[in-house]
This record gives sequence, C-alpha cells and structure tokens, in this order.
Amino acid sequence: MAKRKSPFEKAMQELEEIVRRLEEEQLDLEESMALYEKGMELSRACEKMLETAQARVNILACGEDEGEEIPFAPEEDEANGLQNNL
Repeated sequence: MAKRKSPFEKAMQELEEIVRRLEEEQLDLEESMALYEKGMELSRACEKMLETAQARVNILACGEDEGEEIPFAPEEDEANGLQNNL
C-alpha cells in the first residue's frame, strides 16, 4: 500500500522541481518569472506549515509546572533535554 504524501511533502517536491527547471532548462523570461512566482508561493506555504508544526511541538513540550511554552531548540543536546524534563 502506497504511503500518501503530506501537503508539506507535496509542496517541497513541487518546489524542488521548479528549482530544477529554473537551473537546468533554457526558459524564456515569462516562463521563468511564472515559475519563480509559483516557487515563492510554495516557499511561503512551506514556511507557514513548519511554523505551525513548531508551535505544536512547543505546546506539546509545555512545562506543566510553570504553564509556559518551552521553545523548540533543535540544536540542544538530546540528553540535556531529557535531563531537564526529569
């Protein structure tokens, strides 16, 4: 059974195809501009989806004692994060 792609994955795939076409194909100015505009729309949509996902992670990681959101810090050492939550 094939796994369905999320809207984010679909948008990223389409964005990657646009970038490939802009880099590899000889396009006229109008077609290049149309692809660029579509790429920017997809980029903004992806950014919004990532911001929404990050907000959900922040809510899930919310500290129960203080009632505050704990910002998502991807560069933080995982062991450090686990120790702080214990």
